[in-house]
Amino acid sequence: MKKIILIAIVFTFCFTSPRRIFAISATPSAEPTTNMADQVKQLIKENLATTEAKLKEKVDLQSLVGFVGKITTISSGNLTLESHGNLIQVPTSTKTIFLKDGSSVIKFTSLAINDKIIVIGTSVKDGIVSAKRITVIKDDPILVKTTAVVAKITAIDLKKKTVTLSIDGIDQALSLSKKSTVKLDEYKAGQTILGIIKEYNGSLSISRAKSL
Repeated sequence: MKKIILIAIVFTFCFTSPRRIFAISATPSAEPTTNMADQVKQLIKENLATTEAKLKEKVDLQSLVGFVGKITTISSGNLTLESHGNLIQVPTSTKTIFLKDGSSVIKFTSLAINDKIIVIGTSVKDGIVSAKRITVIKDDPILVKTTAVVAKITAIDLKKKTVTLSIDGIDQALSLSKKSTVKLDEYKAGQTILGIIKEYNGSLSISRAKSL
């Protein structure tokens, strides 16, 4: 009888204990799997956020507009710009950057009526441009027409010192103006730039440029 009981105990131990050990050792494997899934989800979220930011930046660049003209009115952080016979309302904000001659940072209160300025911003609707940057520039002779454009570079010729821009869907070759600060070797085809264009006697030249 004692032998039979002993055999039964050994039999029970051999067939029950391993199952308990297997169950205990299998449990931790679920935790790394959960962590891995969370990491994959986080990576997907980060990639989506990066893609959305790049798309938003591209849309913002495409919606930028530029105007050159003189200030006719100033009031409560806003101003009116007369550009080639058109009046444009220009609201500003705390994020608007104010410059003089392209480099010196100034304040809104430094602006004055009849100042010649370049306004870069987003078009809210016809006749209203929300300003991102306002630059006070020297008033050129009336024979020289100055405009600001946001355009893509289609070609650069270092020998001829010309840059070809796609303006309103038309490729136009521009030379460097006499006082141009543009260094053509710093740019390449495909880049979108903000360019200050001068027109004199039907000829176009570029005086300043900034990659966007």
